[in-house]
Amino acid sequence: MSANRLLVIDDEPDMAAFVAEVAGDLGFEARKLSDPAAFEAEVARFNPTVIVLDLQMPKRDGIELLRFLSEQCCAAELIIASGMDSRVLTTAAQLGRSLDLSIAAALTKPVALDVLEVTLARLKRQERILTADALAAAIESGQLIVHYQPKATLKSPGRWLIEGAEALVRWQHDEYGLVYPNDFIPIAEQNGLITALTDAVFRAAMEQARVWTANGLSMELAVNLSAQFLTDLEFPDRLLTLVRENNLDPTRLSLELTETAAMHDPDVTMDILARLRVKGVNLCIDDFGTGYSSLTQLYRMPFSELNVDMSFTSELADSEEARAMVEGLIFLAHKLKMKACAEGVEDEKTLDILERMGCDRVQGHFIGEAQAAKKLEATIERWNSRFLRPALTEVG
Repeated sequence: MSANRLLVIDDEPDMAAFVAEVAGDLGFEARKLSDPAAFEAEVARFNPTVIVLDLQMPKRDGIELLRFLSEQCCAAELIIASGMDSRVLTTAAQLGRSLDLSIAAALTKPVALDVLEVTLARLKRQERILTADALAAAIESGQLIVHYQPKATLKSPGRWLIEGAEALVRWQHDEYGLVYPNDFIPIAEQNGLITALTDAVFRAAMEQARVWTANGLSMELAVNLSAQFLTDLEFPDRLLTLVRENNLDPTRLSLELTETAAMHDPDVTMDILARLRVKGVNLCIDDFGTGYSSLTQLYRMPFSELNVDMSFTSELADSEEARAMVEGLIFLAHKLKMKACAEGVEDEKTLDILERMGCDRVQGHFIGEAQAAKKLEATIERWNSRFLRPALTEVG
């Protein structure tokens, strides 16, 4: 069976055939359905890596199929397609993400050929097999590496300085090259490897922070935390020991966790998070607004920062609803005495909008992509030098 398997479900046979044909030309093994009643059996039989899903269908709509895919813990990349307005598409995409589905795109029908080709090409997988044993060996042998995505802080009007970075793990595979976390984090979580993997990331990131500090570069470091750590009452002490071993200031460390993870077992989570904050570690609630939010738990738990998800940020320039949502989340964060960080900033226009809204921090490709530590140092120098040059004075 091919490593790239696409299933399209659309009650318009011509649309289903169009998607399947384009996918086939790109090297996918493609199957098409027009009857939602056959969808469940075909998903189980075909195990698609990509699903193109229509929203408006008789008998069973696309929202019901999203719930079914969530119940099956479907790992496929989903493309939602519909002729309905953009708000409905956005809502469906957000619902899918809240159900822990991987929503790759939301496309308005009729879908243009070039848009479909670019989207599918991005989702095409290499023919590769990743196993728990191979991942365990990679952790043991040091094949995991850490890249750093810069985060810029608003210091004064028009003046954003890079003062921190998010540590993002990669697997430098001998055969497949650089493998990204979406492909191996689930393997780690399902096979008892997530603690060893996260420890490796913490150690690498903190050793790098120690080097930066010794070289006069003071950086706040953000590290993602798996939900599995939120049941480990000994984790805060282990983390602080690692911080001390590297002679770091715990207030320069920020742990990022999703709202879904934070709300899984609120009582135990509150215990662990409170102890981390007492020790000086900052806590960031990641991708806020994309899961089943509990505002009551949000204000009870000791978060110090709220990350606005890129699904909102990416629409700022064109969507009044997205602007209202982002402005509301920034206002909420400030009222709860938290900082607000917007993810997915891709251009200067979006950065300017966020500045007017009072956003504290930003990250995204406009600031810099995730990169090796040495490259990040050059990125920081290039970005920050624009704001640190002394102003020229007129002579005469």
